[in-house]
Amino acid sequence: MAIMRKILFLWLLLWPLWAAGSPGLLHADELAQEYQLKAAFLVNFAKFITWPAQAFPPGQQEFVLCVAGDNPFGAALSGIENKTIGGRPIRTVQVDSLKKVPTCHLLFVSRSEEANLGQLSAEAGRQAIVTVSDIADFVKTGGHIEFLIKGSRLSFAINHSAMKVQGIQASSSLLDLAAAVH
Repeated sequence: MAIMRKILFLWLLLWPLWAAGSPGLLHADELAQEYQLKAAFLVNFAKFITWPAQAFPPGQQEFVLCVAGDNPFGAALSGIENKTIGGRPIRTVQVDSLKKVPTCHLLFVSRSEEANLGQLSAEAGRQAIVTVSDIADFVKTGGHIEFLIKGSRLSFAINHSAMKVQGIQASSSLLDLAAAVH
């Protein structure tokens, strides 16, 4: 656990050096790098979160990471299927919209789904899904984790209260690294 916290902390420290000199992450290469880093954060978030037992019914061996809407990650998520979360192999699923969310453990909500955020609480409320997005004010609208870019640094905010309602628990290590906890 301490090693994973150090890895996540190292990513947070390296981000300013990685993006140094970029005026707002506007170039395609810089945007690809941003989402490559966000993909790594998704995996690390999952390692610091505990889901209720019913989130993994008997026979379900995989940890399912879904992306709803347009996939901004490109090839950045392709390598994570070789990793595991809690001893479970990761499977990624592309979801066309928030109107029909399959069984997921972690759901990244693309900016293309911003107009459908009202549907998110209805769908995610039926399952123990950790929702993550880079949509502005995502945690204030009931989302669980929101990516934030302050200057040239990638950070995140957590709505831990909303997570706990679904029986999901973020570790104190993850909460300590968050820029804001609600």
